[in-house]
Amino acid sequence: AARLEKRIWCAGSTALLQRPCVAIVGTREASDSGASRARRLARELAERGVVVVSGLARGVDTEALSSGVAAGGHVVAVIGTPIDQAYPIENARLQETIARDHLLISQFPAETRTFPRHFPERNRLMAALTDVTAIIEAGDSSGTLYQAEECVRLGRWLFIARSVMEDAALEWPSKFRAHPRVRTLSDT
Repeated sequence: AARLEKRIWCAGSTALLQRPCVAIVGTREASDSGASRARRLARELAERGVVVVSGLARGVDTEALSSGVAAGGHVVAVIGTPIDQAYPIENARLQETIARDHLLISQFPAETRTFPRHFPERNRLMAALTDVTAIIEAGDSSGTLYQAEECVRLGRWLFIARSVMEDAALEWPSKFRAHPRVRTLSDT
């Protein structure tokens, strides 16, 4: 059987991946309460020595990574661009800090043109690299759902915020409720 190998590019300390890692992910258009939940969870995890992992997108990802750094913890950013490109550009400074003091990971070599399909690939890699994923806020068309599906496929723990689980306007949470490693995450 042929073996498929996938390379990843890293800047920073890969030793962080040997520690307990929790991905905090969600929408780019975070509500005030979603942003607050992301910050609080990241701070609490960082204070307990857990590595905070996220995708460095706007919204929930930025809130989680910034809060983990501010709390004196360690973070890992898994990005959908090469490590020498910042997207969104307003996260360039945060990306530089993570590459220097934490860990920045990409599946894409330098000078690779970025395509929308790279971001679901990033989410799948995040699911594989972490022990747990916590979805803070996500709509029915969110790229975060790729990570949820990969968590279930790999048998990883998946926590979904109670406000998301109980939102009658959302269809996607019902697809995950019955899985044995899916739990509801308290909003408080």
